[in-house]
Amino acid sequence: MHTEEDNEELIKALVKAAGTAFLSLKETTKEHFYFYVFIFDQGLHPYISAWSYEALEKSIIEQLISDEEKSWWKWDCADSPYAVYGYDEFFGEVSELLDQRADQLSIDELYGAEWVTRMNCMEEAMKRLDHSGLFGTGKERECVVINVEQQPPDEASSEYDRALRLNPASALLSEYLETCE
Repeated sequence: MHTEEDNEELIKALVKAAGTAFLSLKETTKEHFYFYVFIFDQGLHPYISAWSYEALEKSIIEQLISDEEKSWWKWDCADSPYAVYGYDEFFGEVSELLDQRADQLSIDELYGAEWVTRMNCMEEAMKRLDHSGLFGTGKERECVVINVEQQPPDEASSEYDRALRLNPASALLSEYLETCE
């Protein structure tokens, strides 16, 4: 298994990659983002997604989303036009580190303890990015939800608890929790 030092190296790489990707997204689009998410899936390599109000409105029209589906669509990170944004440009170091870690593990370890470790490192990375002010501060921050999600979600995932740990109480967070529960 990996040491705390190994995990800290991974966290720093995740902070750098996700932070650069989120910042690039904000600066490139000049849109008003309300949701930033770090996603982990069966491919074992994390990526980002995000939703802005502008992208949501456009997507609802283009995808012919019904009124009944709008509240769910607002938080569906897989259908965001910004899913996997900046992966090729910003996640090279993370990819190399994760591949090196995987080479030292059995499949059971990789999809067991290492899976949990990677999710925890991603959560810590989002926490550090939040503390840096990347997602806003004060009242501005209350208008944004951040999280770390697993795709596809399973019953044992703790996205709800992570969202509570990563976000200040707000009406938007309550909406997210209610919709995603």
